[in-house]
Amino acid sequence: MFEFAEINGHRLRYRVQGEGPLVVFGHGLMGNIEQVTPEGLDLSDVLSRVRLLTFDARGHGQSGGPTDHAQYTWETLGRDMSAFVTHAGEESAIIGGASMGAASALWVGVEQPEKVRALVILMPPPLGGPDFQAPDEKNAIAFLDMLSMAIQATGIAQTIEFAKKIPGFGSTPEEAEERAAWLRSQNPLTLMYAIRGLVQSPFHHPDDYARISAPTIIVAHEGDPLHPVRSARLLKEKIPNSELLVAPEPGYWTAHPREFLTEVSKWLEGLD
Repeated sequence: MFEFAEINGHRLRYRVQGEGPLVVFGHGLMGNIEQVTPEGLDLSDVLSRVRLLTFDARGHGQSGGPTDHAQYTWETLGRDMSAFVTHAGEESAIIGGASMGAASALWVGVEQPEKVRALVILMPPPLGGPDFQAPDEKNAIAFLDMLSMAIQATGIAQTIEFAKKIPGFGSTPEEAEERAAWLRSQNPLTLMYAIRGLVQSPFHHPDDYARISAPTIIVAHEGDPLHPVRSARLLKEKIPNSELLVAPEPGYWTAHPREFLTEVSKWLEGLD
């Protein structure tokens, strides 16, 4: 069952499933609860072990959010994630997320370690800022920034029609239309404010991740500039009590969610 909670001044949608230690898990940019727990994915084994709280981040899915891109930062998203731990009646939780959710969880791990029993980091984004990012990472970030600026200037509908004409937006006209439909389905707050805010929001300096004391599992894949394996290896190097899993191709963990759940479950069992 979906519910809504007032979190840091915004009405956010969330869902709690299962029994056991609390896990708060965040989705990626332009995602929602359904991205994390898609229909047809059997979570019965996981939900017999943990109490899983998933949520639509501010400005995403069916959640509300500010109409100011400066209010979409890794800190504000991290504080929202932390607030859900308190909302669920706990002092600490296993915290994690994918992409945007991973960066939010890392913020909590660095700045509010008392809230974190363990961290599950899936496909971290390009961490460290421009001084550490590879050219393909910078290009991927620049495309998102361009998309956001175009939406601000010309509106959502015109920007999507323009994007459909960009080489590489889709390998076929059909795929381009599918991606355009996906963009049209987004919460307008995501497209108008969240993308630009997060693209401009600074990450922690890599050395700051050494302050994370919680056990951490980092799951990544090769060949994806928006979720570079460089970031995953940086975290493995800096976080003292961490493990790293790297798949050989982009999209691997999305295509093999059962394997991801199995690996994380085995890791969690080792923490007991």
